[in-house]
Parts: sequence; C-alpha cells; structure tokens
Amino acid sequence: MTTTQLEPVLIPAPVARVLPRLAADTRYVLSGLPLALAAVLVCVTALSVGLGLAVLWVGVPLSFFALMQARGFAATERERIAPVLEREIHHPSYRTAESATLLPRLFAVLADAQTWRDMAHAGLRWIPSTIAFTAVATWWAAVLGGLTWVLWGWSLPSDAKELPELLGFGDAYMTKVAFYGLLAVAFVITLPAVARSAARFEARFAERLLAGR
Repeated sequence: MTTTQLEPVLIPAPVARVLPRLAADTRYVLSGLPLALAAVLVCVTALSVGLGLAVLWVGVPLSFFALMQARGFAATERERIAPVLEREIHHPSYRTAESATLLPRLFAVLADAQTWRDMAHAGLRWIPSTIAFTAVATWWAAVLGGLTWVLWGWSLPSDAKELPELLGFGDAYMTKVAFYGLLAVAFVITLPAVARSAARFEARFAERLLAGR
C-alpha cells in the first residue's frame, strides 16, 4: 500500500502580491518622464536640425543619427513595457539595404516606416508620460505627506487655514492629524490601482507605435 503526500499549495498574501507590482509600476512611470524628455531632446532636436540642413546634405547624416537614436529609445521601451503589460512585445522588422555601403544603408533607414514610428513615439511619448507621472507622483506625495504630517505639521504657519478647518472639522491639532491620516489611508488604498492604470496607459501608447505587426 502506498501513500501519496500532497504538497501544500502556498498562495502569496495580498500584500506580497500587490507590493512588487506597485513598485514595478511606480518605477516604470517615474522613470518614463526623464526618458521621454531625453528622447525629445536627442531625437527630435537632431531630426529638426537635420531636415533643416538637408538641402546642404549636411543634415542627411544628422537625420540618420536622429532616426537611429529613435530606434535605440524604442528598443529600450519595448524591454520596459513587456513586464508592465505582462506579455511579450514583438520586435519589428526594419528595412535593410542590400549593399553594405553607407549611402544605401542611409536611405534604407530613411525609407523605413517602423523607424518613423519609433521617431513618432520619441516625439510624442512625453504626453502620456507626463499624465502618468503626474498621477502617480501626486498619489505618492499624498500618501507620504499625510502619513508623516504629524511630524512636520506643527511647523506650518498658525494663521493659515488648512483643509480640515475649511471643511468645518475645526482647527485642533489632533483633528488635523486624524484628518490627514485618514486621507492618506484613502490614497494608500487607491494607490495600487492608480499606479497600475497609469503604467498601462503609458505602456499601451508605446505598444501601439513600437510593437511589431
């Protein structure tokens, strides 16, 4: 007679599931805006100058540089959005030149549709990045500010009316501590959902322009 020993199935606690996801979403969103500004500065500026000087042919290599930098930013973003969207992001196929010489390679890049989609993402990504960054940064500021208000609230000018008093709860110090504490708890509860929505909003914008089709 044989006995079968069943291994217990361990289910992570809700906090153990939420915190890693929250940290990943927050990291993705807060790092997205600096990358977006860098993409605009490098890619859009170089392309604008390159197109302006294209008549003199000096701008053609500069435009090539800008488009190649856009490809680099796009490749980085594909790696970043895969964990956020929790699926594999297909790498697109870029047009290549049959000849290995510089001029055919240059025109192959300039004629490649996906490269221009990468450039469009480099030039426009600051819009969803700014929206997502603002939402997540605001929620984190409310959480940290509300939970620590008891430590620094006493230093605020006493003649200034604060939100609890304006709402009719009075101006007692402990009333303010309780009010901001409860407000912080509300932001803590909603923070994972806000960070998840902001991260997916920014990542889906990138996927529409950068994913292979």
